[in-house]
Amino acid sequence: MNAMTLGLSTTAVGMLVVFSGLIILIICIYGMTCLTGKNAKKPAAPKKDAAPVQAEAAPAPLAAAEETDEQLIAVISAAIAAVWQGQGSSFVVRRVTRIQNASPRARAARTEQIYSRM
Repeated sequence: MNAMTLGLSTTAVGMLVVFSGLIILIICIYGMTCLTGKNAKKPAAPKKDAAPVQAEAAPAPLAAAEETDEQLIAVISAAIAAVWQGQGSSFVVRRVTRIQNASPRARAARTEQIYSRM
């Protein structure tokens, strides 16, 4: 019975030390983010009325698939321009490719590559 009591008290002390250490770590991280101001919200920039974007006329009639692809590229480019408007970015869409049935590993690698450049 004495061994059981010693084991339970050792477990309780160990858990107390671990949880108190985690609480101290959380407090330190919160204090550091407050000091560096990383989580401070940026003031919203006033929205400017954007000039209407004019589409270029196609020199020759296109097939339905090519026309759809060009429209898709135009929509993606317009969405990126709308999101990054006023941030001084010189981002240009150079190529849009469809990716079908990518493995989870490939999707994770792609996501990591995209977010590592931001």
